[in-house]
Amino acid sequence: MKKRLLGILLSLAVAASLLSGCGSSDNTGSTGADNSAAQLESTEGGENMAAADNEAAAQAIADRKAEAEKTGQYEKVVFAFYNWTGRPAGTDRIQEKINERIRETLGLEVELLVLDSASYAQNVRLMLSSGEQIDIFNSCPLGYTACVNDGYCLDLEEDGLIQTYGKGILDTINTDYIKACRINGTLYGIPQMRDMAMGAGAYCIGQEYLDGIGFDYDSMYEDPENKDIIYTDYDTLDDIFAQLHAKYPDKYVFAVADNLISQGSIIDNVGGDNFGVLLDPVNSLKVENLFTSDEFKEKCMRIYEWNQKGYISKDAMTDDTALSAKVKSGSYMSMMAQAKPGYKTQISGECGRPMVVFQVEKDIMKSSAVTGILWHLNQGCEDPVAAIQLMEVFYTDPVVSNLIIWGEEDQEYVVTDDGHITFPEGVNAENSEWYHTMNWLLPNQYIAHIWEGDPLDLWERMEKFNDNAVKSKALGFTFDNSDYSSEYTALTNVYDEYAKQIMFGLVEPENGIAEMQAKLEAAGLEDYMAAKQKALDEWAAANGIK
Repeated sequence: MKKRLLGILLSLAVAASLLSGCGSSDNTGSTGADNSAAQLESTEGGENMAAADNEAAAQAIADRKAEAEKTGQYEKVVFAFYNWTGRPAGTDRIQEKINERIRETLGLEVELLVLDSASYAQNVRLMLSSGEQIDIFNSCPLGYTACVNDGYCLDLEEDGLIQTYGKGILDTINTDYIKACRINGTLYGIPQMRDMAMGAGAYCIGQEYLDGIGFDYDSMYEDPENKDIIYTDYDTLDDIFAQLHAKYPDKYVFAVADNLISQGSIIDNVGGDNFGVLLDPVNSLKVENLFTSDEFKEKCMRIYEWNQKGYISKDAMTDDTALSAKVKSGSYMSMMAQAKPGYKTQISGECGRPMVVFQVEKDIMKSSAVTGILWHLNQGCEDPVAAIQLMEVFYTDPVVSNLIIWGEEDQEYVVTDDGHITFPEGVNAENSEWYHTMNWLLPNQYIAHIWEGDPLDLWERMEKFNDNAVKSKALGFTFDNSDYSSEYTALTNVYDEYAKQIMFGLVEPENGIAEMQAKLEAAGLEDYMAAKQKALDEWAAANGIK
């Protein structure tokens, strides 16, 4: 790739130098002004470099088109992402619609590889390690640091790749967010346009069940004009769950998952794991033991009590169905996730029924807020130029963004008189061929339509949400644990053995936590935490954070 990029840029530089020596005999004022400007640009370098980058990007597209005209086949880029329930029925049709657009604009085609969320991490890791074609992927379920350590992620700035061929991406994303994605100075991934903050502890309950117990949720909204999220406490939640269980004994009250800390609290699992966390991330950079903390014990005890009352399925450990799919099935009445502006509409779509969102924790931007859901180019990608140019289109072209997020107009959605979109007549969340509800995962939902029920200024509200949330002092910190890979593996093995049982309420917390803690210590927890603290202290000193 390096030779290819340098060759293109050198040829463009030679062409520019030849052109600068020709056609300049006309000594009109305008020509003189142009020549003066050109000399100034050459001295400063910036605009000439930008022009060369634009020419290089255009030339790459032209070369692909010429090759396609000669062979009758377009180069293909494989773009992988996941959906809660697997590949939608309309995938081939939406893929072709996108290809109709990008054959003309990019001279290439995309293959949409849409996998089930439960199998995404395993399948993508296998493809990356085996050399199977997968050009663009998201590290959300795999872990950013793990993907970098395993050699899966391409340096996006190698030979000026993203600066030359993906400048539109850099122009779209906040520079602070780009900075936060670097590991030891290297940019391996880029975030999407989304909620970087999170409304922790968002308990989502089916509206029909709340209506069934006569619960007056409508009066609890702070803003009567924007009935999105209800801010409440655990006592209210306990009362609701008790009533739901009494009214609907044949249904499970709560679909549990292992997101008790990651989404259910403001505790910051710095470095992307729970082996050393910030219990008070807004005020302190002290790395502490999550598993000996009072808050972890209290949260696990609450789930344990819910389990004892019959709110939780006994098969929770073995059933890896997505939470929203469980609620959608009608067997479960609620789940917990993280909230944001417009989340009520999103989760209602995922669950296939109107949902009411009760948030019991603060809005926070954790250290991994930016790096938790990143897009990457495969280190083994055969044509990084084509891949990054496709990524740029996903970030900058509203036509392509709408297609991959919402589908095809008049098939998956129609535009309303006021500028929203909604289902066409006869189409709903159940039978739509492209209603995947993964908008937040895809590159740029900010340039796509707004679904009916959300305010048309949703993205302005999202920016305010990001700005106003409390911030972890470690925001942007990434822990390179490659020197402690054996300890990490040992700790992970212990965690996998115990954590779900404890956080799913299947074992009494005090005894379960004590047993897990003893094994974690034997696996090297203290050394791992010390290394994380040292790295965090060095990062804080380098960034002037106290």
